[in-house]
Parts: sequence; structure tokens; C-alpha cells
Amino acid sequence: MYIIRLYLILSALTLTSLCYCQGLNSHFLLGYSTGLFDTNVVSRRAILQFDSLSYTLDSANFKMPFRAAQGNLSDENGNLLMVSNGCWIADATGDTIMNGGGLIPNPFTNNWCDDFTGLPVPHTAVFLPYPSDTNRVILMHQSGTSTSNFYSDGLYYSVIDKSLNNGLGGVILGQKNIKLPETDLIQGMAACKHANGRDWWVVVFKHNTDIIYVYLLDPNGISPYAQQSLGITINVLQGGQKSFSPDGRKFAQIYYSGPNGNVQNYIRIFDFNRCSGIFSNGLEITYTEPTGGLGIAFSPDSKKLYTSTFNKIFQLNLDTTDIAASLDTVAVNDGYYSPSPPFQSDFWVMTPAANGKIYISSGNGVIDLHYINYPDSDGVACDVRQHAIRLPCYFLGVMCIIPIII
Repeated sequence: MYIIRLYLILSALTLTSLCYCQGLNSHFLLGYSTGLFDTNVVSRRAILQFDSLSYTLDSANFKMPFRAAQGNLSDENGNLLMVSNGCWIADATGDTIMNGGGLIPNPFTNNWCDDFTGLPVPHTAVFLPYPSDTNRVILMHQSGTSTSNFYSDGLYYSVIDKSLNNGLGGVILGQKNIKLPETDLIQGMAACKHANGRDWWVVVFKHNTDIIYVYLLDPNGISPYAQQSLGITINVLQGGQKSFSPDGRKFAQIYYSGPNGNVQNYIRIFDFNRCSGIFSNGLEITYTEPTGGLGIAFSPDSKKLYTSTFNKIFQLNLDTTDIAASLDTVAVNDGYYSPSPPFQSDFWVMTPAANGKIYISSGNGVIDLHYINYPDSDGVACDVRQHAIRLPCYFLGVMCIIPIII
């Protein structure tokens, strides 16, 4: 029953941001495993497109499959421009963008990419617009190593020029798979816009330490900016989702330790200075549950923080003097199978969307999505809707997180 889930726990526990989406409308590209198709679905792929009020859901026939890594970029009108699954980059036609194949070639990447699935670890591909250059886009990306996908040998970047190839774009020669200096990183990154409204902060954690690396993307490119000790060492095998709040003032992370049945979950919350890139006022909240916590997301007003284990969804009120005491269970998984055993529609990662709702994926290959209808509301009034959106394809934990654009 838990074959698919067990694999994902072992291979993708270092989440934040699965990926990021830009544009006034955001996209979730869904679908994995080119051979997974039966009478329960009508398509191998689907696309969810959001605006500020609602969403549309359509079957799709794009070529790129997704295992867990996904990053995509839209223009200001919500038109999808490019997407990556950690193996290669596709342009707006769905085909390989010029010079966009062969991301971070190593035995680990080659194994997954040759299997036509995409990389199995979320939050390892993020497109960001290049400051002060409307033609350029930077893809920040990671992979596993030859022996493990629990950590990476570093953070890489590739630069795309949107004007190349008759406007379909292309990776600039000599600016592909460029490795930044720091090594031995936990998989996954988070991004937040600088207070100047132009530049970007990108953060990653060092493997098995309390160190966070802060990078700055400005008109001169991406470069190391700061290294900071946050006070708590994280075991990479138990790391979870990481996220900035919509107002850019908070950063949160979830991780856990211990065996199933008696798991200690840890939520870490920090203040973040969007001018200096410095974290402060760390708070750690712990709670014990039968299963580990993976998902985390802020409400649109930045006053609520949601976390998920496989079985439950919790809410924290950040607009109070005792945040830990505000921990409240807002949903318990109802055990629904989507469409049938062993595909239980549990709770996995959490993704805010442009319409103000938070969408929740499953760690199993399912055909339904959960969502939080009113995430700014207190307690159960937030209205968690379980397996409420039926998809035309099978789906495995891959969604996008909108980067903080203030």
C-alpha cells in the first residue's frame, strides 16, 4: 500500500518550494510516468491555470514528465514560457529549449533522466526574472549525487535569453550548469524578492548543519551573499518544506525525527529582513504525531501558517504572542483512496496559488487534489476540502509555489 509513498519519503523529504511559478497567472503542470494510464483517467498530463479569482483545469499533451522537481515561468499575461523537471528545459511549445538539455550531468541525474521521469526531489528548480534585464531569466537548480538524492554537491544556475530562437528562448552558451561555491547542500531552496523590488534572495541549507546560505541575484548575476548559523542542526533525511511568507517578513521550515507511530515534528519560524537578507528571532515548535510533517505554507495575509503530516493539517496563528499555543488541528485525513487502493489521498506538500487558496498534494500517485478554501480564517473555518478536485491524470506530489513578489 505504501510502496509509492515510501519511495517519496526516502527520496524527497527536503522540500520548499517543489518549484516556483511567475506571472499574474500561475500554472501547475501535472502528470508523471509516461506509461501510467488506465480507465480512471483520460490523459497522461494536465494543467491547472490560476488567476486571482479561480482556476481552469485542462487535459494536456506536453512531452515533459514530472517526478517531483518542477519549475516554470509565465509572462505577465499568464502565458507559459518555459518549464523544467530538473533534467531539461522546455520552451512554450513543450519541446527542448535551445541548448536546454543535459542539466547537471552526473550519474544520479542521468539515471532519472534516462528513465524519462524527471528528478525525484522537489524544490530543486526555480526560474527567476533577471533584475534590470527583461530578456534574461535565471534557472537555479540542484540534483542529487552519484550515491544519494538526499543532498546535492551544490547549487547551480543556467541563464536563458528569451529573445533567442525567434522568441522561444535559449540557454546562453557558456552560462549553463554553472556551479556556485558552497557544497554538500540539503536538496531544495526558497526565494524571496529583495526589499528594493528588483533583486532576489535565494536560500539553501548546508547538509547536516545549522548553516543557511543566502545568495543575492542582482543585475550583476547570482553570488554568495551571507552565511548564517540558525542554531539547530537538521538531519537531511528528515527535512521538509521551506517557505517565505507573502509579505516577505517570515520564513518557516518543517522537519521531523523518529519512526512512524511516534514521530517528533519540528516547525521553525524566523523573522526575515528583506533589506539585509538576515534571519532572526528563531522559534521552534514541536509536536508528536504518528507520521512525519512535510508540508508548510503561509496564508495570503501572512498571519497563519499551515503544516501537514500524512494524516493531519495544522494551523498556527502568527499574529499572537504565544504562537506555539495556537497550534490547532484543522483537518484529519479521511482515508479516501484515489481512485482505489493503494492510492490513498494523504497530505503531502502545500502550495499557495494566485486565487488565494492553498493546494495540497499527496505522496501517492492519485487523481485528486485537496485545498484550503479560506486560509486567512481561524481554525476549521479555513475550510479544508479533501480530494475536492478530480484530475484527468495521475499526479504525484508535483506543484509550484509562487515566489514572494512584493
